[in-house]
Amino acid sequence: MKIIDIEPIVLTLPLQNPVVTSFGSMNTRTGIYVKVHTDTGEFGIGEVWNNFPSWGIYEKIATLNYGMKPLLIGEDPRNIRNINNKLFSSCEILGLQWGATGPIYQSISGIDLALWDLLGKHCHKPVYKLLGGGNVSEIEVYASGLGPTGFETLVEKHKEMGIKRFKLKVGTGLDKDLAHVKKMREILDIEDQLMIDANQGWDRRTAIEHLNQLNQFQLSWVEEPVRCDDLEGLKIVRDATGLCIAAGENFYGRKHALQALNAGAIDVIQPDLSKNGGITESRIVAEMAHSWEVPYAPHFLSGAVCFAASLHFMASVPDGMILELDANPNPLREKLFTKPFVVNKGKIAVPDKPGFGFELDEEFVNYYRIDLDEL
Repeated sequence: MKIIDIEPIVLTLPLQNPVVTSFGSMNTRTGIYVKVHTDTGEFGIGEVWNNFPSWGIYEKIATLNYGMKPLLIGEDPRNIRNINNKLFSSCEILGLQWGATGPIYQSISGIDLALWDLLGKHCHKPVYKLLGGGNVSEIEVYASGLGPTGFETLVEKHKEMGIKRFKLKVGTGLDKDLAHVKKMREILDIEDQLMIDANQGWDRRTAIEHLNQLNQFQLSWVEEPVRCDDLEGLKIVRDATGLCIAAGENFYGRKHALQALNAGAIDVIQPDLSKNGGITESRIVAEMAHSWEVPYAPHFLSGAVCFAASLHFMASVPDGMILELDANPNPLREKLFTKPFVVNKGKIAVPDKPGFGFELDEEFVNYYRIDLDEL
């Protein structure tokens, strides 16, 4: 079996309600998917992270077409580790020279996910079984992407699904954050857990000052209170507030993760499978974190392919805490597949069909697909 083509697929949908963070707003949802074709007619589908910035699509499509495709043509797609090593050894230094570590890792992530999906289909096994799993049939999720305002209806909707953990965006100013977190705690049940996400929005002093006041609302963790590369700052904030620190969606690969673990900077690591190197690299990160007794909770704010991959990942890689579920309406997660994900008692079943266990809704894909020649 040989790889004969790499096909990027881009879908763009307008958002009625923008997704707001401390560093900006997302006004459209753009999904980048990559289909790996083989000479046997078999194929796999992966996903490349592309939420911010809006122009990131151009870098990633160019990286897939001109950087990755020439390295992949003729390779046996079943040799996933070898292909991963080839892509990283060929592109990591280029990424440093270019200043584009993100697009390199994100593009490799999409290819890696596609290869695992393809291998599962070829072997007639779900990916979690290829990864050594088999005893976990469903994964607990928490509702994220909430706020900073207008979150009440979304919270009630997800409480009805049996979800018990919720994550609220902060970083809009102390008075506003206090009001929003207080309101969130009031509408949650006593046993519900509340996390907050600052999206790197504070400096060290501000983070400590604000968190010492927000901590009265029984926070389970604070995510990225300072810049993700300020490892000393993360540790200082944790030591000063006593709060559990979560980070990792913006760590690229094992080297960044190792630096954070060695620094004692985090209590929960959050690899994103469409961003940090796919299943292959994220599994190494999770296994490394195990040595520091740091659990993982995958980051997710993308489309259905990454979400399906994350379910398989958590069903097979030990020490997973919980999986993030974007609470905002997201057609790329809800309508991309012919069979949508269903939350039942706060959990989602792990797909049991070959590969990631899904089929694309071709009508949906064709309707929202962009002609790449027009980019």
